[in-house]
Amino acid sequence: MICSAVIVSFGQMYWKVFRMEDAHGIVPSGVGALVLGFALYAVGALLMIYAYRFGKLSVLQPILALSYVLAIFIAVFLLGEHMTPLRVSGVIVIVIGVLLIGGGDAETDEKGPASGPKSRATGKGGEG
Repeated sequence: MICSAVIVSFGQMYWKVFRMEDAHGIVPSGVGALVLGFALYAVGALLMIYAYRFGKLSVLQPILALSYVLAIFIAVFLLGEHMTPLRVSGVIVIVIGVLLIGGGDAETDEKGPASGPKSRATGKGGEG
């Protein structure tokens, strides 16, 4: 899920570069940046779908909030935007929230995530 957040963040950066007159040397720019942005966003979405097979939505989805943190770092270090104390505070809050929510799943046993919904008749997972 973290890989997805990184890829999606770079996809969004290229959408921004598409609309910039001075792309700070980021290649490609123009329509190429728009296409690359959509391609990266699609790869990120496919990674999300894959990741959902291995964990709970309530744990995995908050990890995507890291894309907000990554977007700020991309904006500062690659696009030359400025970091304010308020943004630093926001980054800290987001990271703490991700750690608290996505830090683990107490209901997962040693074998890994649950295999699916439990059957009412057997009490076993839906995998057979």
